[in-house]
Amino acid sequence: MGFFPLFSSLDSSKDSLCLYEDCSEFLPWLQQKAGDEISSFLSVGTSTYGRSLFASRFIQAGDCILKVPYSVQITPDNIHPDIGFFLSDDVGNVVRLALVVLAEQKIGQDSGWAHYINSLPQIGELHSTIFWSEDELEMVRQSPIYQETLTHKAFIEKEFLKVIPALEQFLQKFEDTTLESFMHAYALVGSRAWGTSKGLSLIPFADFLNHDGVSETVLLSDEGKQISEAIADRDYDSGDQVFISYGKFSNATLLLDFGFYPSL
Repeated sequence: MGFFPLFSSLDSSKDSLCLYEDCSEFLPWLQQKAGDEISSFLSVGTSTYGRSLFASRFIQAGDCILKVPYSVQITPDNIHPDIGFFLSDDVGNVVRLALVVLAEQKIGQDSGWAHYINSLPQIGELHSTIFWSEDELEMVRQSPIYQETLTHKAFIEKEFLKVIPALEQFLQKFEDTTLESFMHAYALVGSRAWGTSKGLSLIPFADFLNHDGVSETVLLSDEGKQISEAIADRDYDSGDQVFISYGKFSNATLLLDFGFYPSL
């Protein structure tokens, strides 16, 4: 999931294959961690949306373009048991996964997930309306997205209050955690995590795929093989940007949760 500009159209003709320097080692690292090949079809590049995935060779509809083992996915189960002990039962999976992200960010380069955590957008790089300034929100005051944004921000603030007792028990992991950093981690999970048979998962590499509202490619779970995989819904020539569907969402939801709004 790249950094989508607002009011953008999904026009892949503006894409260009230009490898991100900070991601040049990402796929080799992930494949080493997984102990298996993730994809022989895709490479990381840039587009008008930011980080994207491109066909590194011809892809035919029906090809399995990526396979990410459950073992390299981050789920709420990755939260340290001691931290989980201090969380009430009404703390949901998005919050628990956000706390995992915050804890791994604190560990830094010593984290076993450092390559992935470092690839995530930093504070100030997400475009969800919950991060808009008051002046920016005024532009959509007459739209339902205005009240939805205020309601969503208030909900995240309440979720933050729920976990403060746990954060205070583990200051070595969360001493720098503020409402701003929590909201950022919450939005990362909300915009990038996938619903899987494991519940909710951050799936490295798969979340570099950008959304196309007409794509029929979705992320699938294979319990037998213990992997998440994506099957191409169309042919792609080498160098084409490859897309996936995040789901059938309204434009307002895309703007609130993902920070982009497809043009008509």
